[in-house]
Amino acid sequence: MLKTRETRVEERKEEKRSEKRDRILLLQNRLRRFLSRAEAEMLKTRETRVEERKEEKRSEKRDRILRAAEAIFLDKGFHAASMNEIAEAADVSTPHLYNFYASKAALALAVQLKMGQETFDALKTAMSAGKKNPSCESIFDSRRSSLMLTILTECTRNPDIKEKITENGARLRAMISEAGGISQDDQEGQYRILCVMAMYLGMSISNIFTLVENRELMTKILAQAESCILPFCGDKKVKAAQH
Repeated sequence: MLKTRETRVEERKEEKRSEKRDRILLLQNRLRRFLSRAEAEMLKTRETRVEERKEEKRSEKRDRILRAAEAIFLDKGFHAASMNEIAEAADVSTPHLYNFYASKAALALAVQLKMGQETFDALKTAMSAGKKNPSCESIFDSRRSSLMLTILTECTRNPDIKEKITENGARLRAMISEAGGISQDDQEGQYRILCVMAMYLGMSISNIFTLVENRELMTKILAQAESCILPFCGDKKVKAAQH
C-alpha cells in the first residue's frame, strides 16, 4: 500500500508538472504569435519608411534636375542646351537623367509646367489679396517667352506635349473662372477669358522681339485691356442692369 500511495503521489506530481509545461508552452506559443505580428508590423512600418525616404530622395533629385534644366534652358535656349550639361549641373549621371525624362523635349515641358505652376501660385495669392492685375513679370522675361515658344512649336510634332500644354491652359482658365466667379456654362464669360489669355500669350511672345522698357506702364495698359474684356463677368445682375 505504501508503494501504491507513493506511486499516486508521484503521478499527481507528474500531472502537475505536465500541466505546468502545457501552460508554459501555451504562453510561449501566444508570445511567439504576438511577436510575429509585432515583427510583421515593424517590418511593414520599416519598409514604408524606406519607401518614403526613397520617394523623398527621388523628389529632391527631380527638383534639382528641374532647377538645373530651367537655368540652362533660360541661359542657352532649348536647342543649345544638352542633356549631358543638365545632368552635370544637377549632379546626376546622364543615363539617370533619362530615367526621369525620356527626352529633352519632355524635360523642357516639365520645366515649362513648373514655371506655369509658379505663375499659378503667384496669381492665386495675388487674387486672394484682391489685386486686380497681379504680376506681369513672367511675360516680360524674354528667355521664358522663348522657351515657351519653343515648347508651343513642339506641340505641332508631339501629341503628348500638346496634351500637356492643353491641360496647363485649362488649369489657368479654371483658376481665372473661379477667381472671377465665372461659370463653366457661361459661354461668353469663357470666351472672354480665352481672349485675355491670348492677349497675355501674345504679349509674352511679342516681348521676344520687342522688349518692353516701361513695364509699369505696360502692366497698367494690360490691366485696362483686361478690365474691358472681362467687365463684371459672372455677375448677371450687373449685366442685366446694363441692358
